Amino acid sequence: MTPKHLFSSPQAKLKSFKKDLAPIGFYFDIFATELLKIPVMPIPMRIDKLVNGDPTLFILPNANKLDQLFEKLGLVINFESFFLVGIKNLILFAKKKYKEITLRTLEKELIINWFEKSKILSAEIPSLTEDFTFLISEFLKMYSFIVKKGLAPKHEDYSAELIQYCEKIIHYFQERIEQNIFKIKDKCLIKTVQLYKERKQKYYPEIISINVKNKNKNEIKQMNFVPYLIYDDIFDSFSYNKLLLNEDSQKALDINSWKNNRIINKILKTNKINYYEHQKKFELNAINLENIL
Repeated sequence: MTPKHLFSSPQAKLKSFKKDLAPIGFYFDIFATELLKIPVMPIPMRIDKLVNGDPTLFILPNANKLDQLFEKLGLVINFESFFLVGIKNLILFAKKKYKEITLRTLEKELIINWFEKSKILSAEIPSLTEDFTFLISEFLKMYSFIVKKGLAPKHEDYSAELIQYCEKIIHYFQERIEQNIFKIKDKCLIKTVQLYKERKQKYYPEIISINVKNKNKNEIKQMNFVPYLIYDDIFDSFSYNKLLLNEDSQKALDINSWKNNRIINKILKTNKINYYEHQKKFELNAINLENIL
């Protein structure tokens, strides 16, 4: 028999640092999985904060810019559903990985505690707000074109549009990385910092410090994150999507899934004003995790 002491115990916690901000944004993906059937995807897919009960900063898009696009396209995103699905996907992924690593079940109370702590964090990061607004805007433009043209998933132009969409995102974030400029807000001023430093043809991502507010306590403290890693994750995700589309575009999600799940809707003239007011008032506080746990 093998002595018991030769077996290592499963990991009890994932490594996490209290001053690590771990920002997460959400975007529309074009491939569903068995686990994540409606692909509103969190990025980066950080689960360390969630499984340890520490707060995450959620990056929200620029509502005013999206309102202008909604009016132009005659479409609107139900952000309550959008974020609810995105957070559900993050939790599902965290539960799966946590079970694999620790052989334990992620407790419901810990998840709720993590989300309640996360809802009261706020910070202004102009570059990330702009970037996630761009991600959502480009998807909505692509969605609008496909719907108006009546393109079916098996149509050649359908896959061409999806590939072009991926290429736009890849190009945008490649430029972001190459420009090596990142904007943060320091008190009332917009400050420009670098994403990385280059030494001897090697790149070293910068750790950025920003002020983060606890809205309940009205306290501000400095926390750190590495924006380069977020850009790198987005670039890799869309490069992989483009690869999958070139291999087999038939596996891509039917664009009508967003309409069927009432995440993207047409704006009706009769309730346009009320719908806009609802969207502008929307905050993460509207989300009830009890509906998904």
